[in-house]
Amino acid sequence: MAKTEPNMFGAFNPETFVKAFPFANQFGDMGKDAMNASTESAKASVKSFQDASAAMMRQAQDRMSMTVETGKTLAGAKTVEEAMEIQSDYMKTAFKAHMDGLNELAGIYSTAMKDCLEPFAGYTKDVMAETKKATAKAKAAAS
Repeated sequence: MAKTEPNMFGAFNPETFVKAFPFANQFGDMGKDAMNASTESAKASVKSFQDASAAMMRQAQDRMSMTVETGKTLAGAKTVEEAMEIQSDYMKTAFKAHMDGLNELAGIYSTAMKDCLEPFAGYTKDVMAETKKATAKAKAAAS
């Protein structure tokens, strides 16, 4: 018979504990796996932030260059109509560049979410499989 030790809840019976929690010996591994998943997720999020900030910086530099070039072209306009045409072309180009930049960032953020959640997918799948096994075993024992 297993050794029992009294406490404020009564006697502790290790055999009963093992029966109640059939995969209790795996709790440590589950914690380690969760920590590993969290670490991998954090690494992915750092990389994603770096990618997003690099894209935003590149887009800002491109917009600034486009604005300076348009300003130079606009300064050489001979007529109001020519200036309006230059300004109109600038607005069309700037709007398209802005939308392309938003699409690029949306792709980066979408990839970031996938990469950040991916480490947890395997871990969660394993935990759910273990839980289902323990549930089935408990139901079979109760029958």
